[in-house]
Amino acid sequence: MRRLFLLRHAQAAPAQNSEDKHRPLTKEGAAQASALGQVMKAKGYIPDFIICSPARRAQQTMRRIFDATGEIPVASPAVAYYSTVGQLYEMLKQIDSDKRSVLLVSHNPSIHGLAKFLAGLGAGLTVSRLNVEYRECTLTVLDCPIDSWSTLMPGQNDLEDLLVPGHDFHT
Repeated sequence: MRRLFLLRHAQAAPAQNSEDKHRPLTKEGAAQASALGQVMKAKGYIPDFIICSPARRAQQTMRRIFDATGEIPVASPAVAYYSTVGQLYEMLKQIDSDKRSVLLVSHNPSIHGLAKFLAGLGAGLTVSRLNVEYRECTLTVLDCPIDSWSTLMPGQNDLEDLLVPGHDFHT
């Protein structure tokens, strides 16, 4: 069994004259990420490895979570920044088998698409919510019935939890 956490970065400032990759979190986004870190800690949702987009807003989201969970080993491959669902899926299948729980911090629409692609079973209301809403700083928790990430399959993973800011935690 493996556990996969999929996280859309927290609220970011709108793009202005700078490159999209350098957009920082807003004050609300920083509060969202800090609150999520506290909820993750309280629920025992502590990954042993993180794959995080190299974009500034994703990195800042991850650092705010570290405030609650403590440091966790991180990789920041370029493919985690604005990739397709298929590219993210293939990246997950390359994770070393010794990693039992992994957090992927990335961007919409791909992170939401990946969550829907991988989720299969779960409480009906949670599955319905996953299909409808994926706000900034939303966390999907999937239990994957696999021994190796290379065997991760679409639609075969239990949707254990879905945490949406303003609904499941407050900033």
